[in-house]
Amino acid sequence: MEKNYLNSVVWLVLATVLVLLGLFWLPDIDVGEWTMRKVDLLADLRNDSVAMTLNQQQSDTIDEATRKRISAMQGIPVLEGSRLTHDAHGNTITLEDSIINAMMQLGPHSDSITPIVDMSGDEHGGMDAFYRALAHCKSRQVRIAVLGDSFIEGDILTSMLRELLQQRFGGGGCGFMPMATIASQVQLTVKHTFGGWIQHRAVDRNNYSSDYNNITGNYFNATTGAWVSLKTTSNHYQHTASCTKSSLYYLGGGSGVPATVTAYVNDERYKQFTLASTAPVGRVDVTGNINQVKWVVDNPASTIFLGTSMDCGHGVTVDNLAMRSSRGNHLATISPEMLAGLDKARHYDLIIIMYGLNIATDGRNNFNSYCKNTETAIALIKQQMPTTSIVLASCSDRAERNASGGFKTKKIVKELIQAQKRVAINSRIAFWNLYDAMGGEGSIVEMVNNHEASRDYTHLSVKGGDRIGRLLYKAIMLGYDNHN
Repeated sequence: MEKNYLNSVVWLVLATVLVLLGLFWLPDIDVGEWTMRKVDLLADLRNDSVAMTLNQQQSDTIDEATRKRISAMQGIPVLEGSRLTHDAHGNTITLEDSIINAMMQLGPHSDSITPIVDMSGDEHGGMDAFYRALAHCKSRQVRIAVLGDSFIEGDILTSMLRELLQQRFGGGGCGFMPMATIASQVQLTVKHTFGGWIQHRAVDRNNYSSDYNNITGNYFNATTGAWVSLKTTSNHYQHTASCTKSSLYYLGGGSGVPATVTAYVNDERYKQFTLASTAPVGRVDVTGNINQVKWVVDNPASTIFLGTSMDCGHGVTVDNLAMRSSRGNHLATISPEMLAGLDKARHYDLIIIMYGLNIATDGRNNFNSYCKNTETAIALIKQQMPTTSIVLASCSDRAERNASGGFKTKKIVKELIQAQKRVAINSRIAFWNLYDAMGGEGSIVEMVNNHEASRDYTHLSVKGGDRIGRLLYKAIMLGYDNHN
């Protein structure tokens, strides 16, 4: 009598199914910037995270082949994992765009303003906390941090944003400055000079310790006598000429003999400070009618320095935290203790994340690694800075030469913006489409022709930075005026 293998086959099939189901819970595997596709046996039955978190709109799940075909036919970038739906006119769009478009209609706005779309669902991290802070700016300082790459380096864009906000809400000074920067010669909002510092940047991996990783992406060792000087200027932006407070920021928690620094205000000795070993972030302040402040390190000991600032005790402060060549990856690996310490030493009511140029590069297969890092960073900020609003700004327009010798928008820019929308939706924060605000397709070419951008068809001139700063200001004020 032959042996019956039916039971064995049934058990083998069952075991195979269980193994395939279990593979879904394996962590993503990255090889450089390429991420292996997740095994998901129930993909056709599973609701997309976007649909689950923000609405119940039905859409079609698409496989890779269909995604590529629709992308080619419709001329729209469709990311892996995206879901498709249709707009009121029957056009095929991604579900992410349908949510963006729907939420843009929640409040009145001018067609000339690209609004900040708050997708927090009333969770913390949305714009409410910032708008409430602005309403009380006469009695307190409201701080904004703009995190980005060379697109905003040298206070480009943030100079005009700061000026317009300070015109309406009060305040003064250039905000936070690192101890040293390669952009000091082109900055128009402050005369920044320095000497004796050893800089460490997050983009220089071999020279950067994770122990000191922080939101600025910089830290500094000091030699004896190291100094930094900030002098107000009103040549271009009126409100940076006034300052009533300056602070020095450093990382505490060290042991041994404490460091000492001396502050000079308006060329006169103000006070010598002993930098207490207060973990993880320390701060010392000087106050008065300040035109120039100079900090000199008398004894560096083992103290790590971050930067200094020029502010007022009320109104709005805008910090430009730019780092050339950065993708913002360092934000995902800041320790919770460091973030909490920074929040205590220099609380931000609004953080605007504006990376893109170094992510929208040729040869990239997908943005899974970028999305994962950015969502991790946002989750950390929301956890350790619970009263901080967060805006993710999209990549700007960027052009490349076409076959006829002219310039056109790089296709990868549009694909990255789709990924950034999805990050904002999944993270429940606000989103600002910088690409649309600039004018969308080919806008950087027009800006080059108008001397608003450089001929690398990527970076802004001062004139272009002022234009984008005004657009961002209008977007912020649109939300604020509708909120109050």
